[in-house]
Amino acid sequence: METIQLEQRNGVGWLKWDRPEKLNALNETLLREAREAMEQLVADEAVHVIVLVGQGRAFSSGQDLTIESDADYGVYLEEVYHPLVRALADCPKPIIAGIHGVVAGAGLSLALAADVRLVARSTKFSSAFIKIGLVADAGGPYHLRRLMRPDLALAWMWSGSTIDAKQAETFGLVTELVEDEAYLERLTTYAETLAAKSPTAVQGMKALFRADSFEDGLEQEIIWQRKCGQTDVHRQAMQAFLNR
Repeated sequence: METIQLEQRNGVGWLKWDRPEKLNALNETLLREAREAMEQLVADEAVHVIVLVGQGRAFSSGQDLTIESDADYGVYLEEVYHPLVRALADCPKPIIAGIHGVVAGAGLSLALAADVRLVARSTKFSSAFIKIGLVADAGGPYHLRRLMRPDLALAWMWSGSTIDAKQAETFGLVTELVEDEAYLERLTTYAETLAAKSPTAVQGMKALFRADSFEDGLEQEIIWQRKCGQTDVHRQAMQAFLNR
């Protein structure tokens, strides 16, 4: 692959944007390769957790603006962005975004698609769409509305402003804020610790928190508790408890 790196160790699949000279600006090749990589990671039973990160000095500066100015942006979204956006949304495995440097535009949208976000303290979050006369895209508005107050999200998108990681934490966009020098070690530990837990329970918990309604949530509880109750992890844990 030309624009991403794919690594697997200790139950964690690392999907790395690899255009550091462009601050991991998103182009068609990267977006298509990332979708293919997501398919591989979901299918690989040895991968329990997926981590999204950027190589070099940034998570992603957003869309590569060298795209042809006369391109049909709607078609580009539908054919290039949305397959990856849907792959992230439909992923049954936990997705962690490790964010440092700059996260902007469509890069921000992809980061918001993760289940949790570990963020280096010096990171800057940019909502730059309005500055070039565009609306936010790549699923970003949906995730912003889900994660923070809709009026604040809309005001931020209208402003086109850049905020620091502390403000992003206040907005509810940061799961854990980490000092820069400890960021990569903490990200690795977090991912590997989660990967060591029961994959059935971890995926089931994610499914429960994404239930569409109260009744759907109750139905999902039945489905996933049945699955978890049949795992060796649960049986061994119960036996250990009873033998204390």
